[in-house]
Amino acid sequence: MSYRITLIGGGLAGSLLAVYLAKRGYRVDIFERRSDMRKFGMTEGKSINLALSARGIHALKEVGLYDEIKKIAIPMYGRMIHSLAGETMLQPYGKDMSEYINSVSRAELNKKLISLA
Repeated sequence: MSYRITLIGGGLAGSLLAVYLAKRGYRVDIFERRSDMRKFGMTEGKSINLALSARGIHALKEVGLYDEIKKIAIPMYGRMIHSLAGETMLQPYGKDMSEYINSVSRAELNKKLISLA
């Protein structure tokens, strides 16, 4: 018997959860108050890029979406710190400049997760 699960919210967490549940054999219905962003674009809410690090990459690999998302990811090697005196200093995200986190369009990631769900 296949259980049916209803999720409220089709954002990043809701759509990712829907994919995980569907892969386990559940029938999943997602309800979202916003219009389908795949058809109408982002209408409101957060539109900034998302910093995607090891946990997010792991989740996307588990659901088979990482290779596609990697194509639109922009590496970020560190953050720039500005002192009160006007000096700047780069603070790496990893132990050195070979390690980085990824900047990904929140909207594009959400669209791909919704389509996969």
